[in-house]
Amino acid sequence: MRKKKEQRKISRPKMLVVDDKAVNRYVLKNIFEDAYEIVECQDGRAAIEILEAERDKVTVVLLDIVMPVCDGFAVLKYMGEAALHTVPVILVSSNVNDQNIHRAYDYDVADYIQKPFQENVVRQRVQQVIALYQAKKERFEYERAK
Repeated sequence: MRKKKEQRKISRPKMLVVDDKAVNRYVLKNIFEDAYEIVECQDGRAAIEILEAERDKVTVVLLDIVMPVCDGFAVLKYMGEAALHTVPVILVSSNVNDQNIHRAYDYDVADYIQKPFQENVVRQRVQQVIALYQAKKERFEYERAK
């Protein structure tokens, strides 16, 4: 029985949750821990370190914009420079203004979710983004194999 749990844990996709507020990380972890291996951190610098180490293992990034040390835009810039285009990023923020939203989409952010979180909305939007990126990846691989 223990082996089955370990095997399930190994085969689950990895989600990176980046938010300076522990309560937000806790809420997101509780929403997704049944389906994802959750890796969490509290600032952009730590997120970049995780992405450098786990670059091919991260399935999706849930990223806050406003954080100390290194903000979400710095993470997005790093991901663009590191050619991590296949990893969807969903911004999670209470800082809803047109300037931040437009700036985020300039970095090819997949979606934007406003805090406070509505569990069903968050789950559905994350699943849709992952499915879309997976379909794009499969199409690209199919076209490349031709």
